[in-house]
Amino acid sequence: MSARQDKKNELTDPVNPMERRLVLRILQYWRGLCDTDTIPSESAIEPKTIPDMWPHCAVLDVSGKETDPEIVFVGTDLSATAGVELSGKRLSQAPADTLLSKGLSYYGQVLVKKVPITFGGEFVDHRGVKILYRSIILPLSDDGTNINRLLGAANCREVTES
Repeated sequence: MSARQDKKNELTDPVNPMERRLVLRILQYWRGLCDTDTIPSESAIEPKTIPDMWPHCAVLDVSGKETDPEIVFVGTDLSATAGVELSGKRLSQAPADTLLSKGLSYYGQVLVKKVPITFGGEFVDHRGVKILYRSIILPLSDDGTNINRLLGAANCREVTES
């Protein structure tokens, strides 16, 4: 098998077991759900098949809420960093110094471009701790074309000054 074929298989396999980065694993999972040229639906996601990733995920409803999506689901790890229950609330209601808020703040770019977008950065959380993070937002569609939900995933690490 050629290097090119290896790379293609790596990108199309549902989840590459050798990949450690959350954003690339969830992207591989999402690509595995895609039909030829369509965007997968939220119902195609099976949390039990991605138990190590699902706690880092969130689902946003953007149907008629494009300027301030509703948070439909927040995984346990993302919820813990927020410190408050956010399911059923708008993204603007998430505390600004949380992984959920920072990691999903660029959702509008996904709505415009209609493709997954990954982003990383740093911020200081509510405890005054510097946080480095990576996140990804992936479009979801009930009809394969029009985006009505977004799947976001983010993880982070604290930076200790030495």
